[in-house]
Amino acid sequence: MKKLLLTLLGTIALTSTANAVEPITADFSTWETTTISTTETTATVDGVKYGFLGANINKGYNDAPNYLFIQGKKQKEPKAYVTFTLPFDCSKIVLTTTAGNSTNNKNTVDFYAGETAIEQGKAVNKQNVEFTFSVPSENASAGTVYKIQTATTQYNQQIASIKFYPVTNDPSLEADTKELAFAVGMNGKQTKTVITVSSTSNITTEKASYTVEEASEGIDITFTGNKGSEGESNSTITFSCNGITAEVSVTAYTASASGETETDPLTVSDVLAMNSINGNVFYVKGVIGDKGCKNALNGMVTEADAPSASNLIFKEGEKMIGVGLSIAETKAELNIVDNPQNIGREVIVKGNLENYFGGPGVKQTEFVKYLSEPVSGIEEVGADENAPVEYFNLQGVRVANPSAGIYVRRQGSKVEKVYIK
Repeated sequence: MKKLLLTLLGTIALTSTANAVEPITADFSTWETTTISTTETTATVDGVKYGFLGANINKGYNDAPNYLFIQGKKQKEPKAYVTFTLPFDCSKIVLTTTAGNSTNNKNTVDFYAGETAIEQGKAVNKQNVEFTFSVPSENASAGTVYKIQTATTQYNQQIASIKFYPVTNDPSLEADTKELAFAVGMNGKQTKTVITVSSTSNITTEKASYTVEEASEGIDITFTGNKGSEGESNSTITFSCNGITAEVSVTAYTASASGETETDPLTVSDVLAMNSINGNVFYVKGVIGDKGCKNALNGMVTEADAPSASNLIFKEGEKMIGVGLSIAETKAELNIVDNPQNIGREVIVKGNLENYFGGPGVKQTEFVKYLSEPVSGIEEVGADENAPVEYFNLQGVRVANPSAGIYVRRQGSKVEKVYIK
C-alpha cells in the first residue's frame, strides 16, 4: 500500500449538535412517481411534511429504482427545491445520491433552515454516496422548515433517499464525509473539505489541533499526485476528541500523465481509472472507434450498433470511453458520420472528465489536434460501371461478406466509403 500525501489546510467546523439515534428515512424508490410542477406541491409521509418545486419523484431508467429528481435545468426562477418540516429537533440531514447522479463539480446545492443559509454551493457530485448537512443547535427545533435547493441551473440532482436524525444528548464526533476519493494527473492537486461535528470542545488529528473558536470552514484535505506514486493509493484520516474518534477513508488515483497540456495528455486507461472523480478540464488522447456510444456495462461505455454524429468512442485496446460532441466546431471536425476518414485516427481533445452514457468519459469536448493521418482507403482503378462490387475494411483488407459497419466499396472506377446496417 502506497503512502498517501495529504496536506491539512484550514480549520474544522464544529457545532454543538449530537449524534443520531434512529433516523426517519425517506426511501424514494418506494414512492409513486409524480409530475414536475412550477408551483409548490406538498405531501406528508411518516410525520414529515415535504414541499416540492421543480422537483418530482422520477421513474428510474432501465428499471432502476425511482428517485427524487431536483430539476435545476427546467426550473430557473425560483430555483428547484425540496423542503422538509420535521416533528422533532433535528441534528443532521443525510441524502444519498443515485447511480445516475451528475459527477460534474458544478453539481451543487444550497441548504437552508427557514430563511437562514446553512451551507451554500455544497457539491453533491458523486454517485451512490451520502452527503451530510449538519444542523446548528440554534436551527434544530421541531417545526423548522429545511430546504435543499439546487444552486445551479446547469445540472439536476438525483436523490435516492434522505435520512433525518433527531438530536440526542450523547457526546459525539463524526465527519460529514465518510469517504474521500481523489483523482489527479501527474503532479496535479485536488482539495476536498471535511467538516466534523462534535458536542465537545477540541478536535485533534495527526497533523494539528483545532478549537471550536477556530471552526468555520472545515479541514481541507489536499492530495498531490507526485511522480512515482502512479496508480491507486489508500489511507485513513482519524479525528479524535476526548477519547471519541471519527475516521474518513481515502482513496486516490494518480494518472500516468498530467493531462494539463497537449504534450502530456491522459490516456483512455487514465480516464477510466480516474472514474469521473475529478471533473476538471484535461487533455485526453485516444483512437477513434467506428461506432457511437451505448450505455455502460461494468463501468465502461459500450458500442452502439451504428456510428453517431453526436458522440465518439475513444479506444485503447479493449478499453473504451465515450466522448461527447456537443460543441459545434468539435462535432463538425470529428464526427464519424460526416468524416468516416477519422475512424482509426489517434486524436487529442480536451474537456471535462464526467460520466457519459453511465461510464467515465469526456464532455464539453474541444478538438486539439490529430496524432495520425487518416487511414488510407483503396485507390481507384479503371473498370466499367458493370464491374462486380467489392468491399474492403478501412485497413484495405478485402471482405467477402461484410457485416454491419463502415467499409470501402469499389465498383469499377468508383470507390466510396459506405455504412452497412
